[in-house]
Amino acid sequence: MKQLKFIALSILFSALLIVDAQTATSSEPFEVQMRFYKSALKNYDLQAATVALYTMQALKPERSDLNDSLALLYFAGERYPQAYLIGESILKENPKRGDMLELVAVSKQNLGMVKEALSDYEKLYAIDKSVFYLYQIATLQYQLKRYGECVSSLDQIIASADADKQKVNIRVQNGSQDVPMKAASYNVKGICAMELNQAEAAKLNFTKAIELAPDFVLAKGNLESLSKKQSTPASTAPAKTSAIPVTKTAPAKK
Repeated sequence: MKQLKFIALSILFSALLIVDAQTATSSEPFEVQMRFYKSALKNYDLQAATVALYTMQALKPERSDLNDSLALLYFAGERYPQAYLIGESILKENPKRGDMLELVAVSKQNLGMVKEALSDYEKLYAIDKSVFYLYQIATLQYQLKRYGECVSSLDQIIASADADKQKVNIRVQNGSQDVPMKAASYNVKGICAMELNQAEAAKLNFTKAIELAPDFVLAKGNLESLSKKQSTPASTAPAKTSAIPVTKTAPAKK
């Protein structure tokens, strides 16, 4: 998530370098708004920059490229409803825009639109066989209780050499933690096994996750919770507290 937001801002800020002399001095309304937009971005005033972009669109509706900037601006400001709506309008004109499809998928994921986000990530994975996209697919499959499909996706990640190079950022109680993607995948496999009442399989997967990442907070907590459950009579067993890791939604590969 943080990485994709950074990429969005980097694209917007890089546009600031493309300033010709006419734009810098012209009193034409569009050029005035362009300078307003650039100044707002420099000061990280995303709201003012958004107003400037809408004014520029009103002045020059033929500038369809301004929609890209709006989508990126909304995304960088975590205004996901607007980001995905504008992103989808762009995709209607050009369905092959992988960058915009990823922005839309991430926005939907943050809005809890699980089925819709899964569909978009599956499209992304068909274009680019990134294990990052596959990991997002797996977590969304888990949320939809499609455990068999989730485990199949995780097994593909674990078998992939590309996953050895990847880490995911997972939210924990007091912040977040970067862990190897394969460790995260074993942890999710363990959670799926717990959901299916396969205690031994769950224990094995949590243990593998910890072997790969000894300080993996969620995996250690899940293993501890499982051990307590196994040693407690069913009538007094505490509610299961294992959690699916919520990850940042931007690829480390790019």
